[in-house]
Formats: sequence, C-alpha cells, structure tokens
Amino acid sequence: MDHDSTLTKELDLLKRKFEIFQEISRAIVAIDNITSVANLLLDFAINYTDAEKGSLMLINEKGELYILAARDIDTQFIRNYKAKIGEGIAGIVAKDCMPFLVEDIEKDHRFKGKKRDRYKTKSFISCPIMSRKKLLGVFNINDKRDGTPFSEDEFELMKIIANQAAIALENAFLMNQLKHKAIEMEEINRKLMEDDVAKTDYLTRVSHELRTPLNSIKGAIYYLLRTENLGKDARKDFYTIISQETGTLISVIENLLDFIRLEDETKIVRKTIINIAVLLREISASKTLQNELKKKNLLLELLVKDDISDIVGDKLKISQFFLNLLEGLSHYLENGDVIRVRTEENEFLEIYLDVSRRMPESVLNWLLTAKKLFDTDPSEEAVKLYLARKVAEIHRWNLEFTNSENACSLCIKILRNTEQKFEASIKASLDMFVEFVSDMLNVDICSIMLSDQITGDLTIKSSQGLSDDVIGRTRVRPGDKIAGWVAIEGKPLFIENVENDPKFGKKSIKQYTSKSLIALPLKYQDKVVGVLNINNKRNAEELTVTDFRIASLISERISYFINKFTSGECDESDLKRFMNSFESLISAEKRYHKKQSVLTELIIGILEEIDAPEEDKRIAPYISLVYDFGLTLIDDSILMKKHLSSSEARSLKSHPYNTVFLLDTLEFSDDIKKAILHHHERYDGTGYPDGLKGDAIPLLSRVISVADSFFAMTMDRPYRKKVSKEKATEEIMRGAGSLYDPAVASALEKVIRKT
Repeated sequence: MDHDSTLTKELDLLKRKFEIFQEISRAIVAIDNITSVANLLLDFAINYTDAEKGSLMLINEKGELYILAARDIDTQFIRNYKAKIGEGIAGIVAKDCMPFLVEDIEKDHRFKGKKRDRYKTKSFISCPIMSRKKLLGVFNINDKRDGTPFSEDEFELMKIIANQAAIALENAFLMNQLKHKAIEMEEINRKLMEDDVAKTDYLTRVSHELRTPLNSIKGAIYYLLRTENLGKDARKDFYTIISQETGTLISVIENLLDFIRLEDETKIVRKTIINIAVLLREISASKTLQNELKKKNLLLELLVKDDISDIVGDKLKISQFFLNLLEGLSHYLENGDVIRVRTEENEFLEIYLDVSRRMPESVLNWLLTAKKLFDTDPSEEAVKLYLARKVAEIHRWNLEFTNSENACSLCIKILRNTEQKFEASIKASLDMFVEFVSDMLNVDICSIMLSDQITGDLTIKSSQGLSDDVIGRTRVRPGDKIAGWVAIEGKPLFIENVENDPKFGKKSIKQYTSKSLIALPLKYQDKVVGVLNINNKRNAEELTVTDFRIASLISERISYFINKFTSGECDESDLKRFMNSFESLISAEKRYHKKQSVLTELIIGILEEIDAPEEDKRIAPYISLVYDFGLTLIDDSILMKKHLSSSEARSLKSHPYNTVFLLDTLEFSDDIKKAILHHHERYDGTGYPDGLKGDAIPLLSRVISVADSFFAMTMDRPYRKKVSKEKATEEIMRGAGSLYDPAVASALEKVIRKT
C-alpha cells in the first residue's frame, strides 16, 4: 500500500513537471518581452507552489540584484531594492549559484541572523536562474497559503521553473537586442536620409550661388572679347566685376569644402550613452572590416573589459571613427601582423590600438596635424585617417601616438565625464517624454523647455514638430510670452483660441493647424524649472479639457522624473534602467489600440453619474489611455482567440502586472497602479489577480471594468461581431452584482441613455 502511494506521488510529480515544461514552452513561443516573460513565470511558480508572495530578480550592469517582477510585495520596496552579490538571502543564493529550500529560517545555519520581516512564514524557496553557467538572476517564492513549509516536491518544481526561466529570459533578451538593433538601423536610415536632404538643399543653394558669379564673369569676358574700342574706365569696371565675382566664387567653394570636411560640430545629430565594449565587439565583427583584414591575413585581438565605463557621443560617427581608423592603419601593415585593441581606466577612459609594426610619419600627420584635406591629392587610407581625426575632434578626444622600432601604439583618451553622461541621458529621456506626450494626445507639435540656472531664460531642450532654426533661436524670458508667463506664475494654461484670448491674443502661426494650446509648468521642489508646450492636433481639431487633464497628469510625471534624477538619489544605472523601461513603454504605447476618446468619455460620464471623488475624476482620463498597455506584450494570436489553453489564459491574466511594470519607473501614484492592477476583479470575488470582492475593489477599477466590457462588446473581434449599445448595456446589467458593481452598471445605463 505504501509502495502504491509512493508510486502515485511520484507519477503525480512527473505529471506536474511535464505540465510545467509544456506550459512554459508554449509561453516562450508566444511572448518575447522580458517583463511579460518574468510576470508569467512568476505566476507559474506561485500557482504550482501555492504561494502568496514571490519575486523574480535580475542582475543589473553593476552586478546588483533588482526586482523585475513581484507579487504581494510593497511597490516602494520593489522600486528601491538593490542587493550586491553575497548580500542578503537572494545575494547569497546568487553568490553560491545554488538553489535553497528553507523550511525554517530561524533553524537554518546558512541564513543565521537574516531578517524576513515582510513575510508571514519562516519557509521559502530561492533558486538561481542560470544560463550556460552565467547568472541571470534569482527566483524567490515565499509564504505558502496554508502556512506550512514548502516541500521537496515543490522545491523540485521550482528548480525546473528556474531552469525554464533561464531559457525564456535568454530568448527575451535576444529578442530585445534584435529590437534595439532594428531601432538603431531605423535611426541610421533616418540620419542618412536627413544627410541626403541636407546635402541636396546645400548643393541646390551652392548651385544657385555659383551660377550668379559665373554668369557675371562669363558676361564680362564675353563683352571684353567682343568690344574692340573699349575705354580704360569701362574696361576697369569689367575687371572689377570679374575680380569681385571671382572672390564670391572662392568664398562659396571654401564653404563647400568646409561642409565636406565635417568641421561643424553641430553635425552630431544625437548624443547618446554608448556601451563601448559592445560597440567594439560589433565593429570587430563587421563584414567590411573582416574583408579588409583578410586581404593581408591580419589578426584583430580585442582585450576589452565588459565592465568598462560607457561613453557619450554620436554612435554612428563613433562607429565610423573606429572603422576608418582600423581600415586606415591596416593599409600600412604586412601579412600576419596583429592589431590589438585594449582598454584602461583612470581619470580617462583610454582605448589603445597597438600594431606590430612601426607606422610611417605620414600616418601621424594625417591623424594628428593635417589641417586641410584638399591641399594635396590624398590616398584613400589618408582620407580615412583624416576623417577619424575629425570625429575625435568633434567629441574632444585626445589622440596620442607612440612609435617604436617594431611597433606602434595609438591611445584614444576620453575624459570620464559623469555629468556629460547624465546630461545625455536626461536629454534622451526628455526626447522620450515628448514622443510619449505627442502620441498619447495625438499632436504634431510638442516641446519641453527648461530654465537656464543663471538667467532663468527658457530654451527648448526637446521637441517634436519644430525646425532646428526655431529651436536654436527660441529663448523666452520669465514673464514673456505664454511659456514665460507659465514659468513665472507656476500655473497651467489651457487656451481654447489664442487669437481671442485677452491676455495672450495673437495671430496663429502658419505651421499651427489649430488655435488651441496647452502650457504646463514643470516643477522641482515646488520651483518651476521648465514648461511643457502642446499644440496642433494631428486631426486638425482643437485641444479639449480632457486633453488638458491628461497633459496635466503627464506633466506631473515629467516633474517627478526631473526631481528623481536631479536630486542625487539615483545613479547612472538607475537612469539607464529608467530609459530602457521608458523605451518599452513607448513601444507598447505605439501598438496600443484603446486610445479612443469614446472610452475616455464613457469612464468620465460614469464617474460623474456616481458622484465620484474629484481626485478619481482628475486621474481617470489618464488611466483610460494606459490601463491595458500590458496587452501589447502578449502575442496577437492569443488575443484573437475565443478559446484559450490554460497557459494562454495564464499569459493573458498577467497583463495587468505587465501594465503596472511598464509604467512603474514613470508612475509614482499607488492609486493609479491599484486601479490598473484590479480592473479585472469581479464584484463577487471570482476575478483576478487577487480575487478582491465588492468595495474592496478600488472604485476606478470597478468603473474601468464596466466601461472596458461595454467597449469590447461594441467593437468587432476576430471571433465575433460587435453588438449594439442597447444589447451591450443589457449584458452589463445582467452581470450586475456578480461581475460588476451594481451602482456602476446602473450609472453606465444612464450615461448610454443620454447619448
């Protein structure tokens, strides 16, 4: 009998292991977003171990653990948590790279003295997530629902889930890298297109400027040749014309040469933070470079540390710098020579290019001293070295040469400027905010202006829809114009018609298709540090009060960002993590399909009908645009199905967590997060994720639940046709008391009757 019981237990465990393999395998295929994968894996773990709490941690650039996904853990703790390898329980697990089952932490010598105040029970499971002997993170499961310790069977299941998590996360990491590469390629193509346009415009202008003096010279010479008896004064006038127009020609040609020489520093299109170790590896793998090296059987060795400091610059130009430099130097090397790239760090980041041959003096000339490219007839390799030097000058790098009898070393010295990195990151983040605001409100023109610390003047730091000329010459004093008034008063401004406004009345500018505008103060510690400006709906309609409410909420989040990253509380890795999260958020926003005013107005109407608190009314328009962002991280094939498998259903049910984690770095309001997280709870307690019941469900969640269901019913789906508003309302009323809050369902019915 005992034998049969043991066998049954073993078979049951094998069955559960097989189920995990199946479900996670399906999930890996359907999902490629890191956050979504983490949340789904955590749901698997909690479900199979019957736990209440859990977290999935990853390793950041500094080798610290941070929480990517969590259940039933305080959001502030999640946001602030960082642990070094070897520090705390998770740090010990990461250090040892060994899974741990602890039945009673107070009796376990391995964790003696470690506190777990956040947990109800003394038992936990913690497993490292390992991929090819590399630590990716740590999986933690805590507080079994029935209060008993975790069992060996559950420990076995967790080890399987951790192993599968490594595969799923590696897959998601690779997909994330591919997406970033696609974005980089798109950016490179955009830059090339902009360069083509700039060159075309320039050449058109040059053509016009050349044609005028050439025609004048041609006319003067023609007249001189055809007129035999021309007086001395008249002849002198023609000579003067020829001389002046020749001078004009020389000036035009010099300007053209300056353009070609790349001597204008403003041609750095966009400074970004660059992982130089990754960039050098990418360049070394370049087919163009590899082909050049193969011609002479040259060996390229990379001795670059993974933890080397990032640099700030134009990534495309820096890539061109190293390619031109390596290809230019390779011309002077012989069969079998070696190029060694190594790095050192002190006050500077020093990148050395060591070659196993002495370089001729001409190489030093092109890299260090040559001032003009067109005074001689340079070779191709000389041009490459010269162009490399121009990129170094633009970025203010120092180049130093050491030439010996049988070797040569070029040192590229880059100042380790933390402030510059921070400024570049802030600029990139503000660019993302502008993109986010523009897409959320469907506007063509948006800008963020920041105040000069000394004069207080406002200048444009990031914008969309404005020309470089407008950006460059815009400088607004405090109190002047609309932005200056907002800055000095510290009050938001919504103007429905700028031409009729008694305070700021002015003619609308041609580039604006509407007469309404929004200007909002950005504050740091209650002091105005900038202004967010919004104009021009893409559909040529006027901005609305709802737009103003949404913009106000977003401006608060921009202010929160400025406060957070200028207070000294956050370091470089925090900023990089914010930027990565924000990129994911923007990507999700672009794929989101529920940005429809009808849904927003429906939610506002229901809140008005039930006389909701003013704060709920204030934040509702913003929530209405973001509450289902997490759906964009789920494969479309799942969203289009009528019947889902258990793993697909679990994947779908993780989307509220996905949304919260997408918004997490930007969103500081716990009320907004709770409203989003619980909008699929049911009034009778049978919903998800926490099975909340009745008034325990946040009011905004109950309202979104009704509005979202009504909106879904009245829209076509791949597996069904839409129904009328009347039928949808009847369906909502049938679910009142079970699925929906009866008061909210009744409010919907009244709102629909009025429309």
